[in-house]
Amino acid sequence: MKSAGSSPAWGLFIGMLSPASGDRILDVGAGRGTIAARVLETSKGAEVFAVDPNEKRMASTRRNFPAVRSHVAAAEDLPFPDAHFDKVYATMALHHFADMDRALREISRVLKGGGTFIIVEVDPHSAKGRLFRLLGRLTGERMNLMTVKELTDRLGSSTTFKVARTAERGSDYLVQLMRV
Repeated sequence: MKSAGSSPAWGLFIGMLSPASGDRILDVGAGRGTIAARVLETSKGAEVFAVDPNEKRMASTRRNFPAVRSHVAAAEDLPFPDAHFDKVYATMALHHFADMDRALREISRVLKGGGTFIIVEVDPHSAKGRLFRLLGRLTGERMNLMTVKELTDRLGSSTTFKVARTAERGSDYLVQLMRV
Protein backbone atom coordinates (compact mmCIF):
# COMPACT_ATOMS: atom_id res chain seq x y z
CA MET A 1 0.00 0.00 0.00
CA LYS A 2 3.00 2.33 -0.25
CA SER A 3 1.57 3.88 -3.42
CA ALA A 4 -1.00 6.04 -1.66
CA GLY A 5 -4.50 5.83 -2.95
CA SER A 6 -3.83 3.29 -5.69
CA SER A 7 -4.46 0.00 -3.90
CA PRO A 8 -7.77 -1.64 -3.08
CA ALA A 9 -6.85 -1.32 0.60
CA TRP A 10 -6.61 2.51 0.58
CA GLY A 11 -10.29 3.28 1.14
CA LEU A 12 -10.55 0.72 3.91
CA PHE A 13 -7.33 1.96 5.52
CA ILE A 14 -8.38 5.61 5.56
CA GLY A 15 -11.83 4.60 6.86
CA MET A 16 -10.29 2.61 9.73
CA LEU A 17 -7.86 5.42 10.54
CA SER A 18 -10.53 8.14 10.30
CA PRO A 19 -8.05 11.04 10.34
CA ALA A 20 -9.66 14.20 11.64
CA SER A 21 -8.75 17.78 12.35
CA GLY A 22 -6.85 18.03 15.62
CA ASP A 23 -5.58 14.44 15.56
CA ARG A 24 -1.91 13.77 16.12
CA ILE A 25 -1.02 10.82 13.84
CA LEU A 26 2.21 8.82 13.48
CA ASP A 27 3.37 6.84 10.43
CA VAL A 28 5.89 4.21 11.61
CA GLY A 29 8.21 2.98 8.85
CA ALA A 30 7.09 5.81 6.60
CA GLY A 31 9.50 5.23 3.74
CA ARG A 32 9.48 8.34 1.55
CA GLY A 33 6.38 9.76 3.28
CA THR A 34 3.81 9.29 0.52
CA ILE A 35 1.17 7.73 2.78
CA ALA A 36 1.81 10.32 5.53
CA ALA A 37 1.29 13.13 3.01
CA ARG A 38 -1.93 11.55 1.77
CA VAL A 39 -3.20 11.11 5.35
CA LEU A 40 -2.37 14.76 6.03
CA GLU A 41 -4.25 15.81 2.89
CA THR A 42 -7.26 13.64 3.82
CA SER A 43 -7.46 14.84 7.43
CA LYS A 44 -7.58 18.60 6.79
CA GLY A 45 -6.08 19.70 10.06
CA ALA A 46 -4.34 16.76 11.70
CA GLU A 47 -0.67 16.84 12.63
CA VAL A 48 1.07 14.00 10.82
CA PHE A 49 4.47 12.70 11.88
CA ALA A 50 6.62 10.19 10.00
CA VAL A 51 9.47 8.04 11.27
CA ASP A 52 11.82 5.78 9.34
CA PRO A 53 15.33 4.62 10.23
CA ASN A 54 16.67 5.57 6.80
CA GLU A 55 18.01 9.15 6.65
CA LYS A 56 17.73 9.34 2.84
CA ARG A 57 14.04 8.41 2.91
CA MET A 58 13.33 10.97 5.64
CA ALA A 59 15.29 13.62 3.69
CA SER A 60 13.05 12.85 0.72
CA THR A 61 9.97 13.20 2.94
CA ARG A 62 11.16 16.54 4.29
CA ARG A 63 11.91 17.79 0.77
CA ASN A 64 8.70 16.56 -0.90
CA PHE A 65 6.23 16.88 1.98
CA PRO A 66 7.44 19.64 4.32
CA ALA A 67 4.14 19.69 6.28
CA VAL A 68 4.81 16.12 7.48
CA ARG A 69 6.97 16.21 10.61
CA SER A 70 9.75 13.75 9.77
CA HIS A 71 12.15 12.04 12.17
CA VAL A 72 14.88 9.49 11.61
CA ALA A 73 14.06 6.74 14.09
CA ALA A 74 13.49 3.02 14.34
CA ALA A 75 10.13 1.66 15.47
CA GLU A 76 11.89 0.15 18.48
CA ASP A 77 13.01 3.56 19.79
CA LEU A 78 10.45 6.26 19.03
CA PRO A 79 11.54 9.83 19.96
CA PHE A 80 8.20 10.95 21.41
CA PRO A 81 6.70 11.27 24.88
CA ASP A 82 4.23 8.79 26.33
CA ALA A 83 0.62 9.01 25.06
CA HIS A 84 1.58 11.60 22.42
CA PHE A 85 -0.51 10.30 19.49
CA ASP A 86 -4.21 9.75 18.87
CA LYS A 87 -3.53 7.36 15.99
CA VAL A 88 -0.59 5.36 14.71
CA TYR A 89 -0.22 3.23 11.61
CA ALA A 90 2.36 1.05 9.90
CA THR A 91 1.86 0.24 6.21
CA MET A 92 4.04 -2.51 4.78
CA ALA A 93 6.57 -1.89 7.53
CA LEU A 94 5.92 -4.37 10.34
CA HIS A 95 7.78 -7.17 8.56
CA HIS A 96 10.94 -5.00 8.59
CA PHE A 97 11.03 -4.32 12.33
CA ALA A 98 14.19 -5.77 13.87
CA ASP A 99 12.44 -6.50 17.19
CA MET A 100 8.68 -6.60 16.66
CA ASP A 101 7.81 -6.99 20.35
CA ARG A 102 9.90 -3.98 21.31
CA ALA A 103 8.43 -1.95 18.42
CA LEU A 104 4.90 -2.83 19.52
CA ARG A 105 5.72 -1.77 23.10
CA GLU A 106 7.05 1.55 21.78
CA ILE A 107 3.96 2.10 19.64
CA SER A 108 1.78 1.30 22.64
CA ARG A 109 3.80 3.74 24.77
CA VAL A 110 3.36 6.69 22.39
CA LEU A 111 -0.32 5.97 21.65
CA LYS A 112 -3.00 7.42 23.92
CA GLY A 113 -5.35 5.07 25.75
CA GLY A 114 -8.29 4.34 23.44
CA GLY A 115 -6.18 5.34 20.43
CA THR A 116 -6.21 3.53 17.10
CA PHE A 117 -3.32 1.55 15.61
CA ILE A 118 -3.69 0.33 12.03
CA ILE A 119 -1.41 -2.28 10.47
CA VAL A 120 -1.36 -2.93 6.73
CA GLU A 121 0.68 -5.94 5.70
CA VAL A 122 1.07 -8.38 2.85
CA ASP A 123 -0.24 -11.94 3.06
CA PRO A 124 2.88 -14.13 2.90
CA HIS A 125 1.01 -16.75 0.84
CA SER A 126 -0.02 -14.30 -1.90
CA ALA A 127 2.04 -13.74 -5.05
CA LYS A 128 3.12 -10.38 -3.60
CA GLY A 129 4.14 -12.08 -0.34
CA ARG A 130 6.19 -14.67 -2.22
CA LEU A 131 7.86 -11.84 -4.14
CA PHE A 132 8.64 -10.01 -0.87
CA ARG A 133 10.25 -13.17 0.56
CA LEU A 134 12.29 -13.70 -2.60
CA LEU A 135 13.48 -10.09 -2.63
CA GLY A 136 14.36 -10.37 1.06
CA ARG A 137 16.50 -13.45 0.39
CA LEU A 138 18.20 -11.79 -2.58
CA THR A 139 18.97 -8.54 -0.75
CA GLY A 140 19.53 -9.96 2.72
CA GLU A 141 16.73 -7.70 3.98
CA ARG A 142 14.57 -8.77 6.90
CA MET A 143 11.12 -10.00 5.83
CA ASN A 144 9.22 -11.30 8.86
CA LEU A 145 5.91 -11.83 7.06
CA MET A 146 2.94 -13.18 9.02
CA THR A 147 -0.56 -14.15 8.05
CA VAL A 148 -3.42 -12.09 9.46
CA LYS A 149 -4.19 -14.96 11.85
CA GLU A 150 -0.59 -15.20 13.08
CA LEU A 151 -0.49 -11.44 13.66
CA THR A 152 -3.88 -11.23 15.40
CA ASP A 153 -3.02 -14.25 17.58
CA ARG A 154 0.21 -12.52 18.59
CA LEU A 155 -1.54 -9.21 19.25
CA GLY A 156 -4.56 -10.88 20.86
CA SER A 157 -2.34 -12.06 23.70
CA SER A 158 -1.22 -8.47 24.28
CA THR A 159 -2.45 -6.60 27.32
CA THR A 160 -2.08 -3.24 25.59
CA PHE A 161 -3.98 -3.76 22.32
CA LYS A 162 -7.40 -5.13 21.49
CA VAL A 163 -8.07 -6.32 17.94
CA ALA A 164 -11.09 -4.30 16.75
CA ARG A 165 -11.29 -5.35 13.10
CA THR A 166 -9.47 -7.24 10.38
CA ALA A 167 -9.97 -7.18 6.63
CA GLU A 168 -8.29 -8.66 3.59
CA ARG A 169 -8.02 -6.77 0.30
CA GLY A 170 -6.20 -8.45 -2.54
CA SER A 171 -2.75 -9.49 -1.36
CA ASP A 172 -2.89 -7.07 1.59
CA TYR A 173 -4.61 -7.30 4.94
CA LEU A 174 -5.47 -4.67 7.52
CA VAL A 175 -5.72 -4.96 11.28
CA GLN A 176 -7.34 -2.23 13.36
CA LEU A 177 -6.29 -2.22 17.01
CA MET A 178 -7.40 -0.14 19.95
CA ARG A 179 -4.98 0.83 22.73
CA VAL A 180 -6.36 -0.53 26.00
